[in-house]
This record gives sequence, C-alpha cells and structure tokens, in this order.
Amino acid sequence: MQKTKVFEQWLLDQKAMILRYREVEKGAVLAEYNQLKAIVESSDFQAKKTELTTTKYANTSYGKTMVEYKSLKWKGAVLMYRLFHKESLAQKPEVASYLQLLEQVQKPEFKKENAFWKNEKRWLTTVEAAQEKRYHKLAKHADVVFYGQHTEAEVAELESYKLVWKDEFDAAMTSQWETGFVYPAGMKADHSHVSEQQAYTKGQNTQVSGSVMTIATKKQTVNAAAWHPTRGMHMHEFAYTSDVWHTKEALNMKTGVLQAKVAYTGAAKHMMGLTANKMQHVLPILHTASAMKGYAIYTLVWNETEVVGYVNDQEVSRSKNSLAGEAMHILLRSYLPENQNAGKGTMSVDWVRVYAR
Repeated sequence: MQKTKVFEQWLLDQKAMILRYREVEKGAVLAEYNQLKAIVESSDFQAKKTELTTTKYANTSYGKTMVEYKSLKWKGAVLMYRLFHKESLAQKPEVASYLQLLEQVQKPEFKKENAFWKNEKRWLTTVEAAQEKRYHKLAKHADVVFYGQHTEAEVAELESYKLVWKDEFDAAMTSQWETGFVYPAGMKADHSHVSEQQAYTKGQNTQVSGSVMTIATKKQTVNAAAWHPTRGMHMHEFAYTSDVWHTKEALNMKTGVLQAKVAYTGAAKHMMGLTANKMQHVLPILHTASAMKGYAIYTLVWNETEVVGYVNDQEVSRSKNSLAGEAMHILLRSYLPENQNAGKGTMSVDWVRVYAR
C-alpha cells in the first residue's frame, strides 16, 4: 500500500498528466514528429535509404559509364585522336563511342549525379537523411517521450470522471452540509439513538481550522432527543457528545467516486459513506476497522451493481450496491456503540470530493 503522501501526490500527478497530455497532443512538436514518423516509416522512404546506403558505385549506371569512358580514353585510336585531333579518326567506332561518352560525362547533370553516387556517404547528403535525423531528435524530446508513455484510452478513462462536488474545508461548515440523519421529508433528523452512548449536538462538536474539519467526541453529560425502536423519540441522558452531518443535496449518479482524506484519533468509532433517505443503510467509504494511523485517502467507487472500497491505492472491500437507483447523500458521523468501552476521539477530514462518470 502506498503511503498517503505518495498516493495524494499520484492523484495530483494524474491531473497534471492529463493537462500536459492534451497540451502536447495539440502542440507543434508532436505534430512535426508524427509527420516525420509517417515519412520515415513509409516503404518508399525505407526503400530509398536501402538503395542509397547499400548500392556500390561500380554497380550504378554512372559507375559503369565512367569505367567504359576511362577504358576507351586510352585506346590507340582514341589516344591518337586526343593527341592530334585528326577528324579522320573520328569515324572509327572506338573514337565515336568515346566522343559520345565524353559528351555525356561532361554534362553538368551527369557530373552532379556521378559525384553523388561516387560519395560513399551519399545518404547523409539527402533531404531524407535530414528528415530522419530530425525525426530521431524529436523522438527524444521530453514532450514526445512523455506522450508515448501514455495512451488515449488511459487519458480518456481518467477524463471520464468529472469533479461534481467538493469541500476543501477552507472556511466554516458551508450550506452544502446539514446536521442530523437523512430521512424522507418531514421526519425529524436531528436526534441520537438510545443504542449508542453519545448525543449529537447539531454541529457544536465540529470545528473547521487550517482547512480541516474535525468532529470531536467528548466526555460530556447531556439530555438529548433519542430514538428508541419501541418507545419512539424521547429525551435520554448521554455521557458523551459528538456530531453527525450529511450533504444537503443528494448525488444522483449511477456511477461515481467518493473520495476523502481522513484521520482518526481516540477510542470513538467513525463512519463516512453514502446513505439514502428511503432506507437507513450506509455504503461505507471508511470505518474505524479499516483506518490507518494518521491521514489516509479513502475511496468508494460505485456503479449500478457493486461498490468497491480502497484505502489509498489498496482495495479493501467489494460488495453489492444495495442503494442502486437511489438518490444518495454523504454521511459523516462519530459514535460510541452501547456495551463497548467508550472514550473520546476525533475524525479529521482534510477534503471530500465526488466524481461523476
């Protein structure tokens, strides 16, 4: 399992990666690289390179012409013609052939092509070689290397999740939250349970400081409204106090991700998850049993059939989505079950984010 700081940095790196990937994708460097890649890898380009790098000069038409020309140049009749310029010798076949070749090898275009094919490093003098050199240079460019390390499918998958809700707790608890439990409209929500040892204080045990929201479970005797399964709502004495919060607006996504950075201290139990107002059931993103020492990033990924939980990058739970099709709220609470050792504690939340797909 990755350390929390490492995993959180990875999350930030993914955002930066997506941004850079799209920027590089639209940039001039990658466009030039792709254009040259298509040229260099083409069959015509490779065939020309093979021809220019493997062909022996002696096997070219220019090499053969020069061999024939030099051979005729020192033939008897040709030598006499060259020395004395007797026109009568021009009719001889050897001289005629020599003169024909002489005219050919003295043409500027022949000299140019002959010099080209005679050069053993002829390939390096071509436009294609320059293109290939540029292509290999661009292949090492940081943007091209980076782009090649990722795929469109990978980036598109990450981009498919859009941030639709967040709280970074940069100020006091905002209007995004309400205290109490989520019930159908009209039912009392701010109450406690007689099956637990703490009363809920409608936000009095919650503080926001340094961009962190903290719910404190305290040793404090109070009388508060409590729900009893047979007696209904009545006043009850509690030895501890704490808080419970839920998001005011529901999440209506068939597929989504709930993610939060949370730390626990003390003996109290803590819960964060998704709940629906039609049923008192929670899909937990975290609970004390799965908590790490200090901060950890807890993730809940859900679709229409299942829910998968992670602590940092490690899967810790997988179950059926019992709230499929329901409008869900985020629920945060600390509690002390009855008949268990009670004690003070805190749940500190650095941030909460929700992504929809």
